[in-house]
Amino acid sequence: MSLNRSRMTRRDVLRLMGMSAAGTALAACVPAAPGGGGAAAPSSSGAAAGEAATETTVRFWNVWGAAREELMNQIAAGFAEEYPGVTVENLVQPFENRAENLFAAIASSQPPEVLMASRAEILQMADEGLILPITSYVESAGIDLNNFYDSEIGNFYYKGELYSMPMPTGGGVTSLMLVNSDMFAAAGQDVVVPTTWQELEEVAKEFTVLDDRGIVTIGANVGTAVADFFAWLYCNNGQIYSDDLRSVAFNSEVGMETLNWMVNFTNDINGGVQNVTDFFAGPGEATEAQPWYNDSQLINFPNVSIFFHIQTYRPDLGFEVGLRPFNANNADAKSQGLSGEAFAWGYVVPKAVPAEKQEAAFNWVKKITYDTDGGCWFMQQQGRPSPLKACNEDQSYYDANPHWAKVLETLASDVSVDILPVHTRVRDIVDQGVQAAMFGDKGIEQALADAAEQAQAVVDEYWSEQEG
Repeated sequence: MSLNRSRMTRRDVLRLMGMSAAGTALAACVPAAPGGGGAAAPSSSGAAAGEAATETTVRFWNVWGAAREELMNQIAAGFAEEYPGVTVENLVQPFENRAENLFAAIASSQPPEVLMASRAEILQMADEGLILPITSYVESAGIDLNNFYDSEIGNFYYKGELYSMPMPTGGGVTSLMLVNSDMFAAAGQDVVVPTTWQELEEVAKEFTVLDDRGIVTIGANVGTAVADFFAWLYCNNGQIYSDDLRSVAFNSEVGMETLNWMVNFTNDINGGVQNVTDFFAGPGEATEAQPWYNDSQLINFPNVSIFFHIQTYRPDLGFEVGLRPFNANNADAKSQGLSGEAFAWGYVVPKAVPAEKQEAAFNWVKKITYDTDGGCWFMQQQGRPSPLKACNEDQSYYDANPHWAKVLETLASDVSVDILPVHTRVRDIVDQGVQAAMFGDKGIEQALADAAEQAQAVVDEYWSEQEG
């Protein structure tokens, strides 16, 4: 589960990430809104709930914007009651330039006390020694890590130390497919939930409408970036790395077949990558203006947060749920999602946080990941699954979402992907290759071969430093 990581200098990290300026209501399954009581484990040693404490401010950098911001504010208010003298500042950050700002903040002399970061970023920061392990705090608090799904908590270990607890799930990111049943009804047809690439092509062709300005209605968007390539690669029995993590494997025959299929789908059905880019142009955050909420997109490949956004922006939307289609031409292919490849979110405490504030910072991490009235409640309000097993068993999920059993099925289809601390660099290189193929700057084979050569050099450098 954990690997021995090589060490990168702080200069290396900052050079990699850039030095940008740091800049529904689903019925609750707890007796009341967050506040005091209801924690799933005892408080960690130090200022326990209800005890007087010196004034401490925990600045929390995160991307829980839109309607989620108020939910997090409610948790923070309850936390202040549970830990008198501790105030959480909920500082929602723009998603644009998120990674650059994160690394600039974490490397500063006065970073926020808690920051939201992806799994790959957390491994990288742990490798550099920029964040605190929380193992001792977890033990002191009596937290039972078996309450998490193994694939979820396992994403945040490094050299035997735990650096975060998860929230939300790292799974449910690529395995989910939603189909707009209202659009089928308007066309006088029965709903078709495609299970294979070939079925997806046929449905998308039928519903996609183009004019001289671009896409009017889109049947499906298979994506144009590295995250999409990796998602489809695993539905074609491919891999990013070899099993021993010493070689890249995305440039295999199935890798080339996967990228070729994506390019052909985008060009032949959607009129090219620029058409797709223009059609989905807008803010990265969910809004009611997006095509999915306006019957302009038949098939969507979202993460599990989509159910909350549907409740917020289009509660009357009719839809069916399926799994991401697989390549029927490959006998070994099946539908499966990726857990922890990119956005398995965790929450870290920078090593530069003063010692007298570290426990308060950990208690906030515990609240938003492990506690029933924190992380569990936050997930339940959004109708999305929790990395805590018991949380997902609450009947309210089934009452609020008739597709809940299918949601849990998508989680069961996920596979945990082992990655290296240098995965962000590898990912960026592969993305450049995917973009080169998408825009026609390189052929499929050349684009992946060039990306593989560069990515392998990064992997070799990692192992050389590790074993040196």
